Order: sequence, then C-alpha cells, then structure tokens
Amino acid sequence: MSGERLAKALAHLAGDAAARGITTSTESACEACVVLIGVSGAQLTLMNGTGRGESRYSTNEIGTQLENLRFTLGEGPCEDAVRSGVPVLVEELDTWENRQRWPLFVPAASAAGARAAFAFPLRSGAIRIGALVLHRTSPGPLTPDQVYDAHIVADIILSLLLDELTRRHLDSEVPPADGVSLSRAEVHQATGMLSVQMGVSMDEALVRLRAHAFAHDQSVVDVSRDIIGRRLRLSPDGRSDPR
Repeated sequence: MSGERLAKALAHLAGDAAARGITTSTESACEACVVLIGVSGAQLTLMNGTGRGESRYSTNEIGTQLENLRFTLGEGPCEDAVRSGVPVLVEELDTWENRQRWPLFVPAASAAGARAAFAFPLRSGAIRIGALVLHRTSPGPLTPDQVYDAHIVADIILSLLLDELTRRHLDSEVPPADGVSLSRAEVHQATGMLSVQMGVSMDEALVRLRAHAFAHDQSVVDVSRDIIGRRLRLSPDGRSDPR
C-alpha cells in the first residue's frame, strides 16, 4: 500500500468528518469515500455466521435498495465479492452478460437507478466479514487510481469497524472495583500470543482476533479467553483450529 495514497485517504476522511463536526467512523468513511473516489453512493454490508448479513450503513436510498436486493435475492456484485474474497467491478450493470449472471438482481438494480457497481470485500486472512459497495447512476469504469483508493478505504473501514465492534463488547462489561478491566488485559494477552503464533505484528494479530470474533458471532473477550486457555488456535490464513 502506498504510504502517500494512504496518507491522502486518511487526511480526506479525517477532514470530511471534522468539517461535519463528527468523529471518524465507518459511517463518515462511507460518506467521505463517495467524494474521494468519485461515485454516486456507498454502502457497507456486514456478514457473519448467523445469517445472510445486514446493512451497516448506506449513503443514499439506492445503496439501501441494492443491499435489500442482495439480501432478498442472494445474488449481485456484493454477494459474489463476499463469497470469492475478491473485488467485483461492474462498469455497466444492464448488459446481456450480467443479466445472465444475476438474472433477478440486474433488472431490479437498474430500476432502482444503479448503472454501475463496485464491490470490495472486507477481509482478514480467510475471514470475510462484509463488503464496501460503491455505485454510480451512470455507467463507466473506475480508473486504476480510484480502484487503488477504494482498496485503501475498504481497509480503513475494516479497521474502524472492528474497533467499533470491539468497543461495543468491552464497554458493555462492568469494570472491577479497582478500575482495571480484566477483559482488556485478556485481549492484550491473546493478541500477544497470536502475534507469536502467526508471525505477524501486534496490530495485525488484533485485527485477526477481532475478525474471527465477528465472523463467529462471539465477543472479542470470549475468543481471547479461548486463545489464552489454548482451546483455540488461529492459523496464518485465518482459519481456526479448536483444541
């Protein structure tokens, strides 16, 4: 990842949030990437092992309708991106080939006003937890620079998302009387163990831990305790090895 382009994306996201008087979040990142990448809208879909996934945020009604269609029909660029783990870039939705590929999705998406769609999976190793889906109301491809920026934004959104999900679990726990949260210490300990086991940095180990927790509908604390108790071991590709 280019440090210069990453810095540009981070500065744009932070500046957009500051201008609107809010903190940087998955929602503000979706809003900012519409301008940064040059699309009509953005939508964030989450997937885990409990069902067919759900919409986390959409910048406009078209994005909301695209997610509803994915959920209802089980097809479309977002569905394919999550299943395959690779981006699905469709510069013109309503073509004969795409109607063969997604026979129910394409006519409905076109009727909703989408003419192009670009789905970027949110993944950590083998774990896929959703997708960032961009759309345009006119056909046309993304430039190589726009694709690169979209990858960067997707990585930033993944990090923000896992931070938000982790805080939700940890903040819901009542701290002990001495003010030291045992659960947070357990997360740090498990992260250190993962870092050694997988041969990755502490930051990457924490991302893998949080992604595994979300994908399996568990709290980060519970996964951490399983790792510390050696009941769970994550392989470098993100797969779990229950002990």
